[in-house]
Amino acid sequence: MNSVFASTGLLRLQFRRRLGAALVALGLSAAALAQGIYPGDLPKDGYKLPGGIEPIVHLRTYYFDAQTTSGTPSEAWALGGWVGLRTPWWGDFFQAGANYYVSGKLYGPEDKGGTKLLTADQDSIYVLGEAFGAFRFAGQTLTAYRQLVDRPFINPNDSRMIPNTFEAYTLSGAVDDVSYVGGYITKEKLRDTESFVWMSNVAGGTGNQEGVAFAGMTWKFGKGGYVRLDEQYAFDVFNTLYADVRYPIALNDRTGLLLGAQYYPQTSVGDDQIGSFSTWGAGLQAVVNHGPFGIQLNYAQTGTGYSTQNPFGSHPSYNSSQVWDFNSAGEKAWGLRGNIDFASLGAPGLTGYVFYVSGTDRQANGTGAPLPDRNETDVRVDYAFPKGTLLEGLAATVRYAWTREDGAAQTGTQLRAYVNYEVRF
Repeated sequence: MNSVFASTGLLRLQFRRRLGAALVALGLSAAALAQGIYPGDLPKDGYKLPGGIEPIVHLRTYYFDAQTTSGTPSEAWALGGWVGLRTPWWGDFFQAGANYYVSGKLYGPEDKGGTKLLTADQDSIYVLGEAFGAFRFAGQTLTAYRQLVDRPFINPNDSRMIPNTFEAYTLSGAVDDVSYVGGYITKEKLRDTESFVWMSNVAGGTGNQEGVAFAGMTWKFGKGGYVRLDEQYAFDVFNTLYADVRYPIALNDRTGLLLGAQYYPQTSVGDDQIGSFSTWGAGLQAVVNHGPFGIQLNYAQTGTGYSTQNPFGSHPSYNSSQVWDFNSAGEKAWGLRGNIDFASLGAPGLTGYVFYVSGTDRQANGTGAPLPDRNETDVRVDYAFPKGTLLEGLAATVRYAWTREDGAAQTGTQLRAYVNYEVRF
């Protein structure tokens, strides 16, 4: 009998840990690491080429079709992905990695550009997006040249065919429950280009070409809680400080609660290459999971005078949606999301959600003139073939969004349909 009670207690503890991890994963879904190559240890049971080199092949095809609320169309279909190599740690000190990205045009009318699957002119993209050397010492990793950087406001934004990548020099590591990363970024290759451009030019600046210095840390506490701080200083452009906290609470064996808050002031600096401004954004979030079901409630607000800027990656706001980020000057936005995991309902690998966001009190930058209220409804369905099956590594996603704006000519629509296949050797 005692062994039964002990087993039951162990199962409950394991469930609560998994529930906490699931809640954190739900809250962090937008910030998950992009697919690509990072410095790190090679999988022990993975396939290796001669010399212990790890081959990486990821295939992707993507169809995009949209119309804005003003009636502007954009459409394209692309095929590609990336091919890369990562060496073992030579002498437990040095590792090299490289990744070549392809977004080949299958379809893309010249008068329907803007999908970001292809270039602005609807041409294919071929680029060596990653090429780095990493040095490991005293528990720290120094990574140089072309690489992925994944922080709030500076990130791969891997929501099209190929991600943003950066020419940078970064140092990362961890001490107990605190992980950290920092460095200097000179240039960025955006998702729809082949060229690496100085960060100040990416932000829209036209003065001296400048980079971005950044530093970030994450302190994990309890069972899945954390505090994150980031400082991102774009020389002669603007400075962003980002802070957020998340804490999951297991209410019972089937129900969990996640609470979150975020704050991110921004201000122009130096030569004010994109203008003089000061603004901020803030948000609150509550997520409840019960078995396979989840519901999420968000509130976010932006300071008056100027919208928050995110030229270097996706926006970290809780209400950042498929089409809009709801970050206009003065905007107050609330969002409601319901999600479901069909694994316990007999369909492992199938997940989906519906997300609705409404924004009011918007203002034009600088003038404060009122802008129309707006709302967006997103639907997403994903299916990933389970591990151990013949098609392991294959995943398909369909996303659809409706956008509405007071006084607009029509309802905007956006369809994204894509398939990813991580080749297993």
